[in-house]
Amino acid sequence: MKSIYYLFLSVLVASSANVYAAGSVLSVVCKGDDVGAEVLVNGKFKGECPLDIKVPMGTLKLKVHKKVDATSDRLFEQEIRVGNGVVKRVEVLLGAPIPNAESKQAKSDQLKTAKTGEKKAEETLKSCTVCPEMVPIPGADFEIGKYTVTFDEWDACLEDGGCNGYKPLDEEWGRGKQPVVNVSWNDAQSYIEWLSHKTGKTYRLPSEHEWEIATRAGTTTEYYWGNDLGFQNANCHGCGNKFEKKKSVPMSVGSFKPNPYGLYDMLGNVWQWTDGCREGDCAKLVLRGGSFEYGPEYLNVSYREGIEATERVNNLGFRVARTLP
Repeated sequence: MKSIYYLFLSVLVASSANVYAAGSVLSVVCKGDDVGAEVLVNGKFKGECPLDIKVPMGTLKLKVHKKVDATSDRLFEQEIRVGNGVVKRVEVLLGAPIPNAESKQAKSDQLKTAKTGEKKAEETLKSCTVCPEMVPIPGADFEIGKYTVTFDEWDACLEDGGCNGYKPLDEEWGRGKQPVVNVSWNDAQSYIEWLSHKTGKTYRLPSEHEWEIATRAGTTTEYYWGNDLGFQNANCHGCGNKFEKKKSVPMSVGSFKPNPYGLYDMLGNVWQWTDGCREGDCAKLVLRGGSFEYGPEYLNVSYREGIEATERVNNLGFRVARTLP
């Protein structure tokens, strides 16, 4: 009985040894610059190429890669079917450099940081109840203030330590939602600097071209409401506003109907600074839009006026613009 048991055990051991001996071999061949690349089978590191590896039969995932620099690798990946007791030869040719995991992660982190920054800036802007409301211009790459900057908005800058500490006179017309006046082109720049810092977004004055696109709002008439001046369409001398029989004064922003883009007081009420130079001479900056003290002919969308950047006038204000990302 004992002899039969030992005989059975000997056969079993021999049989196991034969199965092991019949195992398959994966021969990974590399040449030139690919020599020395790391070889992984089913995600496990096996050595450097060229390399012969004893593997089980079946489907294997072969990955060979070599680092080019800190941000990129050259890579070869292939799914291989290996039979029993065979030598499977695979000639590897690594591809062109591609971003590696660290680089992708870094880019992902940068993207997340950028998005977080944008979200924070957006949240800051939403929380800034005294910052100008902006309107994107259809078919253009910029947005512009829905209204001209008001005394409320300017005074918020002043109280926050901005605007060079300058408090413009309101001429006893009141502050609040009245358009800020008596601000020079240079004064406007100090407000824009504060606003950009406050919101995390870059603001500026509109160019003449942008101002005209925003003012016309797709129209081709003399005024954005038509070719006729009409009645109570804007605040100018002779425009038929409710102060017609009294001394002309500026009115609170938004007192008249907006243009087709939803922008208020693009014509009349107060002149608006732009970034345009008068006839190529940047000693004088261009004003557009007319004002409460000027007649209808100055409200023509194409009319331009120019004064020095340091001048402060009681019928002159501004609105802000911003290039969209």
